[in-house]
Amino acid sequence: MEEALKAASGEGNIDALYKLIEKDPEILDSFNKVQFVHTPLHEAAKAGQVDFAIELMTLMPSFGRKLNPQGLSPLHGAIIDEADEPEERRRRKNETALALIKLDAELIRVKGRERMTALHHAVKENNLELLAEFLCVCPNAIDDLTNKFQSAVHIAVKERKLEALDVLLGWLLRRNREDVLGFKDEHRNTALHIAVETEQAEVVKKLIHKVKTNSLNSKNLTALDIAVQKQNLQIKEILQRGGGRSAALIPPMEVLPQFLRSREGFAERPLRLLIYMEKEMSFDMRNVILVVAVLIVTAAFQGILQPPGGFWQGNAEITNQTVSRINSANNRANLDVYDLRKQFQAKQVAGKVVMSYHNFNEFIAGNTVAFVFATMIIAELSKSTKFLIIISWFVISVAFGVRIFLFIAKALFYDAWWLPRLSLLATNSLYQIPIKGVERIIQFGYRLKMQHRVSRL
Repeated sequence: MEEALKAASGEGNIDALYKLIEKDPEILDSFNKVQFVHTPLHEAAKAGQVDFAIELMTLMPSFGRKLNPQGLSPLHGAIIDEADEPEERRRRKNETALALIKLDAELIRVKGRERMTALHHAVKENNLELLAEFLCVCPNAIDDLTNKFQSAVHIAVKERKLEALDVLLGWLLRRNREDVLGFKDEHRNTALHIAVETEQAEVVKKLIHKVKTNSLNSKNLTALDIAVQKQNLQIKEILQRGGGRSAALIPPMEVLPQFLRSREGFAERPLRLLIYMEKEMSFDMRNVILVVAVLIVTAAFQGILQPPGGFWQGNAEITNQTVSRINSANNRANLDVYDLRKQFQAKQVAGKVVMSYHNFNEFIAGNTVAFVFATMIIAELSKSTKFLIIISWFVISVAFGVRIFLFIAKALFYDAWWLPRLSLLATNSLYQIPIKGVERIIQFGYRLKMQHRVSRL
């Protein structure tokens, strides 16, 4: 029965499959009782029988995650090329692999022999079609590492699969996942270390501005140190132009135990307190703060739209007829036109507030500084008003600076997408500055990185 099932799988004969199920309804279930077994789905995927593979996945979805005695899943078998394999069969195997991941995208992350996933095998086989599909269908697969802690990028560089490397680099750039290029293998080698070790100058050029140039491996060697050992002058020159340094010229960095034993720096304590205060703030408290903030902004905006007393509606100067009306109403015949002009400021401009300078200064002092621009439009500028506007600008600048500080602090604790790229740019740039004081900046950045690691534990 098993031989007949194997033959039906290789031929893609669905009718024969169901005839065998009629004879023995438990024939497929028997494969689930064995930990490592070559299932019919393995055979169908290896032979590129698309329809048969889909039928089996429908009947027995668990087959997709089964490993055979060689430590391979059915999807692995659909990717790995065989010697002298016809092009037509290679095409059908690709179609089978694409059909399997449409039914279950997580099959891409099934770890087989040496913890290699389907994505790793796609890179190793330089199968660009499947590689691109795997990355788009299951983006998290890029984080999977082999038993040597190698990423798909490590494998592409090590196996000299340049086309696959280009696909990976393009995807990482578009997904803002260039931090993957900084992953280290069991010997703490980045992809750049491996590229230098294997003397691939073109790969070094592609990676030089995308990874930390002076990262140390387990032997405390930078990429430049390896290039010197290999006596490769071309790669050495490329690295030096990109800010590469020898390990002897890099300031010593604290390890995690040293960091935890040390005292907090001047800027580290407020950063930690602010972040943990926000983490511990309840959801109800966040809602209350939000409501209060909205009410303040609304009230401030309404005060600008409708200030007390309103706005002047015309530009006409005070005439003798106007003076007579005012004198008659207030019984103040001793006021002449000059005095009246002085008291009522003679000419009022449409759009300016009616209230006096004194009242207006009190009003603007109590209003929100966020609307200082609108206030400048409707106000006559006295010395006190100018002073309040300067103070408002100062408060706005301080508030903006605090906000930026909090934004950066959050990034350190929550992995903002731009943080790895900024860290990479800053590190590589600072190493190119031949000033000893720059070492302190680098060390401070490293301490922030340690704090980020501790906060995520």
